[in-house]
Amino acid sequence: MKWETLQHKTIGIWGQGREGLAAQKAIQRFVPHAKIVLFDDSSLNRLFDCEVVITSPGVSIYRPEIEKAKQRGILFTTGTNLFLANKKPMTTVIGVTGTKGKSTTSSIIYHLLSQYDTCTALGGNIGKPLLDLLSDDLHFVVAELSSYQCASLQYGCNAAVLLNLYPEHLQWHQTHENYYNDKCRLIKLSDQAVVNGANEEIMKHLKNLSNIRYFNTNATWHIKDNYFYHASKKVLPVRSLPLSGLHNAVNACATFSLLSLLNLSIEPEKIRQGFQNVSPLPHRLQNIGTYRHIQFIDDSISTTPESSVAALKTFENFPYITLIAGGFDRGQNYETLIHYAVQLKEKLFIIALPDTGKRLYQEARNAGLSVSYEENMLSAVQKAFAVTPETGIVLLSPAAPSYNLYKNFEERGKDFLLAVQKSVE
Repeated sequence: MKWETLQHKTIGIWGQGREGLAAQKAIQRFVPHAKIVLFDDSSLNRLFDCEVVITSPGVSIYRPEIEKAKQRGILFTTGTNLFLANKKPMTTVIGVTGTKGKSTTSSIIYHLLSQYDTCTALGGNIGKPLLDLLSDDLHFVVAELSSYQCASLQYGCNAAVLLNLYPEHLQWHQTHENYYNDKCRLIKLSDQAVVNGANEEIMKHLKNLSNIRYFNTNATWHIKDNYFYHASKKVLPVRSLPLSGLHNAVNACATFSLLSLLNLSIEPEKIRQGFQNVSPLPHRLQNIGTYRHIQFIDDSISTTPESSVAALKTFENFPYITLIAGGFDRGQNYETLIHYAVQLKEKLFIIALPDTGKRLYQEARNAGLSVSYEENMLSAVQKAFAVTPETGIVLLSPAAPSYNLYKNFEERGKDFLLAVQKSVE
C-alpha cells in the first residue's frame, strides 16, 4: 500500500514490539491524517474498529481472527510490505531468508556491499526495522526476512537469497508445506534470486523459475578442498572467512552469487577486506570461553536437527565433544542427528534437556551412544564438566526451539553462560 491510499483511514497496529513501534512512527510521519489504533492480543476487540491493520511478524496470517476481519472488509499489511511499496526508486532491496544462516549471511552481504557503496544499510529481522530506513538516501538495503515476514509479502525485492529449507515454526505456519511455500514466496515475487541448488526442499518447491540463479553446485559458487570455487576456477581459501563451519562457507557462496547477480566484480582482495568486518553473531557457534581447559561453544540459535549436525561437523576434529541438546517439542525428527552422532560415537557424549530430550535420550541410547538426561541447564553444564576431558569442547546446539523454558534462544544462550560461570565458581 502506498502512503497516499492510507490517508484519513483508521489504521490498526497489532503488536507493540520493535516492528509495531516503527510502524506507528512511520504512520505518524507519512500518513499524518490517519487515525491510529494500537492493540495486541489482550485487546483484540479493537481489531474490528479498523479499516487497515498492520500486523507484527509474530501475528500468524493463519489466525481465525484475521480471516473473520477480512470477511468484514478489513485490509491487512505489514511493515515489510509498507517499506517495499514506499521505498525510494534509487534503493535496491536484497531480501535474505532461509531456515538457518540468514542473520550471518545478511551480515556478510552487508559488509561486502559496503566495500562497493557506503550508502548501504542492514535491516528487517536484524538491524533496524525496515520502516526506520525509509528516510535515508540508500543505494542498497539488505533485509533479513523471517518466514513470518515472507508469508505475508505482497511485493518482492529487487534481488533475493534463499539459503536452505528445513522443517521449522510449525505452530505459526500450521503445516510444514505452508512453511516451505511461505518462505519461497520471497523468491517467487522478487525480480531475481539466488538459491541453494543442493537443498532438497528448495529444488522441490522452486521449479522452472526464470528469475533463479543457483549456488552450491559444481557449475556455480561452491566449496572444494577448503577453497571457494566459481565453477572450475579456484578463487580464495575458506580460511579467509572469519567464521567457523562449512555451512558459513556455503552462506558466503550465496553472497558471491548475489554480487555476480548485481554485476559487482568478485575481486579476492575486496572480499578479504569485506570479511575483516564480519564477526560471529552472538549464540551462533560463539566461543564463550575456556574453563578448566574445556572450550564452551554457544550455538543456541540452532533450533533444528540439521543445524546441530552442521555445528557438530564444525568441531568433528576435536578430541572430544559433549553436546547439550533438547528444547521445545514440535515433533522434530532426530534421525539425521543420531545418524551423524554415531560416526562420532567414541568421542561424543550427549546431554539431553526437556522437552525433546526424553525422545533424544531414548534414540541415542538405542543407537549405543553415551547420553544422560538432565532437567535444567545448570545440571547439564555440571554434568558436562564431569564427563568432558581436558582439550574437549562443550557445545550447546539444542536442535529445538527454546520456548518451553525460555523466552527466546538469546535467553537460553545467556543461561548457558551463567550456568558455566556458576559451575566454575
